[in-house]
Amino acid sequence: MRYFHLLILFCLCAVSQTFSQNTELRKLREEDQAAQRGAANIPRSDNDRAKLVLQLLAQGAAKTPEDKFNAALVLEHTPLTFCGERMISYGSYNYLLAHYLAKEAFEGGFKDAGILVAAAIDRYLSFTEGHQKYGTNRIINQKTGAEELVPIDRDVPDSERAKYGVPPLAQLLKMYPEQKRENSTGKK
Repeated sequence: MRYFHLLILFCLCAVSQTFSQNTELRKLREEDQAAQRGAANIPRSDNDRAKLVLQLLAQGAAKTPEDKFNAALVLEHTPLTFCGERMISYGSYNYLLAHYLAKEAFEGGFKDAGILVAAAIDRYLSFTEGHQKYGTNRIINQKTGAEELVPIDRDVPDSERAKYGVPPLAQLLKMYPEQKRENSTGKK
């Protein structure tokens, strides 16, 4: 009987270790959020945090849904830069990875990840395809200074938007104007 209790204790310890949150990923997410709010004295840049998250992911650090959410949130803030009048990202695959991590977190029961599922794929598509799926990504028009939605896929139903916590398309379009779509020749 004593060995049975030891076996149960051993299993409980193994399970608790397997599902404990990664503190490094949590700290990187907290630092990321402080930087997004404009806090001073942030020790690392968005780019530095993204590199650390990628390193931690390569080491298998994201085990829990919350770990995956923390990693996804940092990667979704991979920096952008200007190329002429257009914003581009050299880390667009970070956005795609953020989408998959957020989706795993959401499907694993971490409901706060829902909006990040939509936002990360929207950011990826915005900077690779020039449109978005859900309507979460806005940019500043460099000519007018107005905040505009990147063109939105009209085939995505509002029920799918709602699943991830995104408002209906009609509501999004009332809040912000949508950029003009470019045609297949690249002209507006």
